[in-house]
Amino acid sequence: MGGLALMEMMWKFLFGLLLARWPSCVIGINTNVAGAIRAEHKHKPAEGLCSTFVEPYYSKYDCHEYSAVTPDGFRLGLQRINSRSAEEQKGPVLLNHGVLNGGDAWVLNSPHQSDASPAFVLADAGYDVWLGNARTTRYSYGHQYLTQEDEAYWDWSFDELAAFDLPTMMYLVHNVTNKKIHYVGHSQGTQSALAALSEGKLIDIVNKVALLAPVAYDSHIWTPLLAGAAVLHLDQLVKFLGFYKFSTKTPQGEQYVDLICQEGNLDCDKDYVTAFTGTNCCFNYSKFPFYDQYETQSTSVKNLVHLAQLYRADKFQKYDYGVAENNQRYNSSYPTAYDLSRVPTQNLFLAYGGLDPLADLVDVQRLKNELSPGYKYLFKPNFAHLDFIIGNNCKQQLYDEVMAFFEDEKNVGITFFENLLSNEDTVMK
Repeated sequence: MGGLALMEMMWKFLFGLLLARWPSCVIGINTNVAGAIRAEHKHKPAEGLCSTFVEPYYSKYDCHEYSAVTPDGFRLGLQRINSRSAEEQKGPVLLNHGVLNGGDAWVLNSPHQSDASPAFVLADAGYDVWLGNARTTRYSYGHQYLTQEDEAYWDWSFDELAAFDLPTMMYLVHNVTNKKIHYVGHSQGTQSALAALSEGKLIDIVNKVALLAPVAYDSHIWTPLLAGAAVLHLDQLVKFLGFYKFSTKTPQGEQYVDLICQEGNLDCDKDYVTAFTGTNCCFNYSKFPFYDQYETQSTSVKNLVHLAQLYRADKFQKYDYGVAENNQRYNSSYPTAYDLSRVPTQNLFLAYGGLDPLADLVDVQRLKNELSPGYKYLFKPNFAHLDFIIGNNCKQQLYDEVMAFFEDEKNVGITFFENLLSNEDTVMK
């Protein structure tokens, strides 16, 4: 897509927003606590994640719903999945999703197929699997006092995910199990983990950490949703107009997607996925209508603004509020940078793909360069962004390696090596 076409597309989208404002852009905080809580319950999912995705396989898996409240009042949903037939119990692992997804991303595929979802693969191996759901996603439960119509409900970015959501989920799992926790993050689930670990959070309760399609820097992303918006500062314009929620399921979100497909001459039934997540080698496109029922999910405009800020600044740092508020929050005119050299690496595993537009090789290499030595990594030349969570044969292609990393107490210092000249998967050195 050329620069002029991209600019025209963005302005068409902006004009559409001016004609029909999103319902979520009502400004003001509901001070009626009882009324706010009643409204919150209206937004609870009619069916929980367990009943929708796991109970159909009741004879094989046990699933329970949990909730936890963050320090700033969001009610997060978590689900615990165990196999009824696993021969060995291997301890808890928390799976944390990326932006515009929820915890259901880990269970979208049947456990009986070659593309069995990661949560089922791990449960079959004996892990005590926990699914996290970040604030405002489908299988979390609103806020103690705020409703979706309140501006403050959407006043967050991945800074808050790192400071509040991830610790809240991890400590709930730890308090229930009384064990250290393995962690698997995908996309923004890696970003929040890197931010939290760089500030010394979770060190006392985390065991091993596997980051799939890791994102810290994003200056080389090449997906239209973020790259185009960041270059044209569309994120700032939308925020200025008073829009706080972003969802591809709203009329305006659908309009944005349609414009991307039209201007890029894309088949939105298939190429829509490619335009946003890359050429996924192992994605079953025949299942797209099913996936589309549940994904994508809502996020805050502020969260996308933060990602666009990182793109323009070429840094991994906290949200930029402008000089005045930065001085109040950070005691500096500039946002505080997350120091990746402080992330513990002896129990860290990175897996990334050669065709991923959201975790581009240049950005991942910069992340690797700034981490301290000792981490392990696996390069999948044919993988794009979705292959890590809903790809065919994910057990053989990826999760056998993840589980080997979790279970091998002698692998400290062992690394995986890249073979950029081959299309075959990498092997252990």
